[in-house]
Amino acid sequence: MLASDTCTQSRVDQLIGRLPAFSPVALRLMSIISDENVSFKEVAKLISLDPALAGEVLKLANSGFYGRRAAVHSIVHAIALVGIRRVSPIVITAAIWKALPRQPSPSIKAWWRHSIASALVAEHVCRESAEVDSAYTASLLHAIGQLALFEYSPDQYKQVLDLACSTGFDLLERERQNFGADHAELAGFILDRWNLPPSILEAVAAHHVDSPSASPLARVVHIGCFAAEYTGFGTCGCHNRIAAEDLPAPVTRLIESKYLVEVLPQEVNGIECSLL
Repeated sequence: MLASDTCTQSRVDQLIGRLPAFSPVALRLMSIISDENVSFKEVAKLISLDPALAGEVLKLANSGFYGRRAAVHSIVHAIALVGIRRVSPIVITAAIWKALPRQPSPSIKAWWRHSIASALVAEHVCRESAEVDSAYTASLLHAIGQLALFEYSPDQYKQVLDLACSTGFDLLERERQNFGADHAELAGFILDRWNLPPSILEAVAAHHVDSPSASPLARVVHIGCFAAEYTGFGTCGCHNRIAAEDLPAPVTRLIESKYLVEVLPQEVNGIECSLL
């Protein structure tokens, strides 16, 4: 468990107590899906235990976004066609979407688009490298602490978020002042309770730390978050550096390649449309 001098266990319980009820099957899948030894039969069996989740997975697997030319009729079929590593992002995306309110507030919509954009950027950055595992998963979940704060006190947290952005104040510091914990810290607690791999937990909890000593996964999650906010997908706490044009080199390269302007918005919209 990640510990903090500023946040007691009881306070953590209060802040994350109103998170949406995530499917136990989905949580189990998220905890094993990065395991290289997991079998596709085990994954298929688990998904099939949650018909609603299975339906969302098939919806995404059959979408134009994932480029399927032939209909995918079953979970086993989907895994056989694209492999566990490619199915993993589909499963996790469907699991998070399924847990959200059917008519989410504008704040939750912005949070969801930020999470999706961050995950897509991280996946894009790692596409040519096999050195970083779970980039999509960690980036999709990196702002789960914000979802907890939105659910705990939607009006107050929106005020904190808007004020931090309009004044240039540090968002995480404002969160600690108002709630006793920041969203990165809360994300670490949440993913620890979900029994996700330590590498994902640590990368998510440190996603605002831009340090050469950070793990490769943590650096990728940071770039995904920064690039998503820079492009206008939600606010996660990078606004100070964006305003000062203090852009990490990988984000500058993404800007120069036009990925953030020409490709990322289409990819985010493609996933959203597939889930409607």
